[in-house]
Amino acid sequence: MRAFMIPGAVLLAVTLVVACSEQQPTEPAQSGIDAKILEAHSLYFDHRVMESLRLFEDIIEEYPENYEALWGAARSAIAQGFLSRGREIQNQWYEVGESYAGRATEVEPETLAGLYWLLAAKGLRATQTGAGEASALGVEVYNLAHQVLEVDPLHAGALHALGVVNYRVQSLSFFERLVARSFLGGDLMSLTNWEDAERYLRRALELEPESILFHLDLGRMYLNRNREGLARFFLRRAVELPLLEPPDVRLQRIAERRLAETFN
Repeated sequence: MRAFMIPGAVLLAVTLVVACSEQQPTEPAQSGIDAKILEAHSLYFDHRVMESLRLFEDIIEEYPENYEALWGAARSAIAQGFLSRGREIQNQWYEVGESYAGRATEVEPETLAGLYWLLAAKGLRATQTGAGEASALGVEVYNLAHQVLEVDPLHAGALHALGVVNYRVQSLSFFERLVARSFLGGDLMSLTNWEDAERYLRRALELEPESILFHLDLGRMYLNRNREGLARFFLRRAVELPLLEPPDVRLQRIAERRLAETFN
């Protein structure tokens, strides 16, 4: 899932801070918060994920309902989990991210950043648990993604999330499908298909053509469908693209490994 970056949200935050400072007097306290938030975002994109998280948490400790600090902390915690080793440690970080994202949605229920990071955390946890819990989390991700798309039909992260849900459900083994149906009553099973998996993943990539994750997941989907030419193309592009965010380093290694295992 697209679990790491919403360029528009960050750009908007930067633009608003600059605009406010230029157009009207700013209270010293608010100016200090804005500067810290911008610094925390910068630390994240400088691949200093834990420093970014600590600074967001410092802001939250002083201002517990600061929406941008809450979703920023969620993003940093999720990224730290992705970069960590060991399923238990990773899930601990994803749960931290989910907690911050959940708090963000309580502060601003209709604003998209918190909703997106909430579905991202749940989606990553779903990849690391048993079929029953993964199925339940998959339903939550499916619903949250549609909630985001109701507000912004061109939200690349939500489109990607729906593509991954479709892809993963369709990839379940016969036994996993039986377990999933026992938890879900077959609802999500009947709502997903390979055509939607490809459609959503392709549309997300059209909107964010520099995303390493989107290329990687398209490549993995096509491998699963035995469409090796397309799989090789998208996996190679994932390896060739420039690194934009901290998790991209690991994502490229995964793409390189899949290329080596499948085509060498």
